[in-house]
Amino acid sequence: MPSLPISINSTLKCLERCRSLSQLKQLHAQILLHGLHQENYVAVKLISFCTKKLGSLDYSRVIFSTLKDSANVFLYTTMITSYSNHQSHLSKEAILIYEMMHRDGPHPNNFTLSSVLKACSFMKAMYEASLLDMYAKFGWILEARLLFDSVRERNAVVYNTMIACYAKVGDIETARQVFDKMPEKDSISWNIVISGYASNGNTSIARELFDEMLERNINSWNAMIAGYSRIGEWREAVDLFKSMLLGTVKPNHATMAVLMSACGHLGSLKLARQIHGFLQKNRTEMNFHVYNSLIDMYAKCGNVDEAYQVFDGMPMKDVVSYNVMISGLANHGRGQDALNLFAKIIGKGLRPDTFTFLGILSACNHAGLVDVGRDYFDCMVKVYAIKPSADHFACMVDLYGRAGLIEDALEFVKTMSVEPHAGVWGALLNACRSFCNIIVGELAAKEILTIEPGNPGNYVLLSNIYAKNDLWDAVQNVRQLMRGKGVGKTMGCSWIEVESEFHEFLMGGASHPKLEDISTLLRHLSLQLL
Repeated sequence: MPSLPISINSTLKCLERCRSLSQLKQLHAQILLHGLHQENYVAVKLISFCTKKLGSLDYSRVIFSTLKDSANVFLYTTMITSYSNHQSHLSKEAILIYEMMHRDGPHPNNFTLSSVLKACSFMKAMYEASLLDMYAKFGWILEARLLFDSVRERNAVVYNTMIACYAKVGDIETARQVFDKMPEKDSISWNIVISGYASNGNTSIARELFDEMLERNINSWNAMIAGYSRIGEWREAVDLFKSMLLGTVKPNHATMAVLMSACGHLGSLKLARQIHGFLQKNRTEMNFHVYNSLIDMYAKCGNVDEAYQVFDGMPMKDVVSYNVMISGLANHGRGQDALNLFAKIIGKGLRPDTFTFLGILSACNHAGLVDVGRDYFDCMVKVYAIKPSADHFACMVDLYGRAGLIEDALEFVKTMSVEPHAGVWGALLNACRSFCNIIVGELAAKEILTIEPGNPGNYVLLSNIYAKNDLWDAVQNVRQLMRGKGVGKTMGCSWIEVESEFHEFLMGGASHPKLEDISTLLRHLSLQLL
């Protein structure tokens, strides 16, 4: 902090140099110490700065509360204006302060009344918007539109709520029509439409709108980055984040969570370490969510040891932290380490949840611990009264199947308390492929092809079962079935990161700029292996 203020001028100079609420509070303490808090001019400047520059209406109200007995019209008006301008849902507070002013304070002036009228307008709009939102929650879009059309003076709140109504039900085209008719669009309007397009998988239009925005806030960036990540365009999500760092908007926890998820899907350990370094360099608040996302990212990028280092370095761990770490260990074949962590959960007095047991069953699956897995499944149901989901059953079917216990796996499916999903039948079908069980394989294939008729992988598994048993006519029948349903094999795809650049390779693809060089090198390597 600067030196102690001794006059109004020096106080205002100190105020302009404040960069955080903490510094403002220190200055406020000095103002109180030197008796300058009775100067309404200083108080007005203090409240205005606190609201406009630091965005803290709560502390502005604290300052006002200590001065309301001696407040003049300017101080009351500043506080009323702050509430009516800052957030529409706080307009009621502006009205309450006006009532206090009318009862105990000075007479209002024209500026006071203007702010009060604005607050009243917002309150009316908020009532109409809340009705629109209620209609949307019940799916009554027609009623919502009738109400919207009946509103004579529509402000941004009403428009935004109507746009959000359409976006919630997936009618993004009508949402866009309402958006285009808005006389004045705010950042919320843009963000709703961008998020709507991105949520529906249309990232190209979402990006066009994003690029059109003159002022993008953190929600704009997050909506676009999350949109890319949601449909598997992870590299685009990472590239957009890098563009974000070139501007003035700083990422928040939501940004970093999406980015770490994208990095995990890309499997780039180098990028994972860069993200971790960014968090440390910027002294990001390391809450549970950030820690857990880091653990998950490192595990998915293939380095479960670094994931465990992050986990081990957490000052406190919640059950989600244990779940993420157990899942990471399970996926890397370290079943015993995962089981040891489960014991620590119990030792710490934490209660395992449905995801804990999903990770533990997966660990038993990868380690081939059939009896242990069955014991944990029974423990989940009988000790912790957790109703198993189809995913839990799928883990158990896969556990039996990998051990070659096909009939046991089928019996387990028959005893399921929930409807089997594709994952259950897929696990059974895959086991039948591994152990050449045609009878159960055909049963599993019939069920899974009913659930997922357009998934080529299921047809391929069935075809492989027939091929392993030299039933080539049956193989041909499966291929004809695929052609008849218009189902084609998905092209194989892989990518590799070289010097911070991702290279994608598709089976049969010919679009890579260095395809000829790569092909020549592969031929050379093939000759060396002969």
